[in-house]
Amino acid sequence: MWMPKIYKDKELSTVPNNIYVDTNIIIDICDDTREFHKESLSLITKLQKEGNELFINSDTYANLFYIMRSRSKYDLFTTLAKMRLITTIFTLVLIEQSDIEKALQLCEDKELKNRDYEDAMQYICAKKCEAIMIVTNDKGFIGGDIEVVGSFDEHM
Repeated sequence: MWMPKIYKDKELSTVPNNIYVDTNIIIDICDDTREFHKESLSLITKLQKEGNELFINSDTYANLFYIMRSRSKYDLFTTLAKMRLITTIFTLVLIEQSDIEKALQLCEDKELKNRDYEDAMQYICAKKCEAIMIVTNDKGFIGGDIEVVGSFDEHM
């Protein structure tokens, strides 16, 4: 049985081209009815061809399955096929209990403008895989010390 690549804290050497991809980009790639489908697919293809290591977190699969089946109305086998494709492109960052605590702490920080748990977890996972960039179509995403770009950005 094939298993996705899995990353845990101490297994990754520092590589300058690690890029973390937000769940909304993965959904855009898989659902051709979404507004940024073509742009997201084009950007991920470009980043992959450039030799970048692309990361997503373990929650992405559950969210992708739910949205593809309930909101996008894809059938089970199409959804599973798209999920299998995703496992061949992206390296998985596992969410552990300590990551949940870090995300909750970020949400409790009154100094932050955006205190969204899902965004905080995406940021924690990006830090965990030493990403130099977060790709997201969430225009309100705050990446702190990590560059944030969207598939709609002209400079990409």
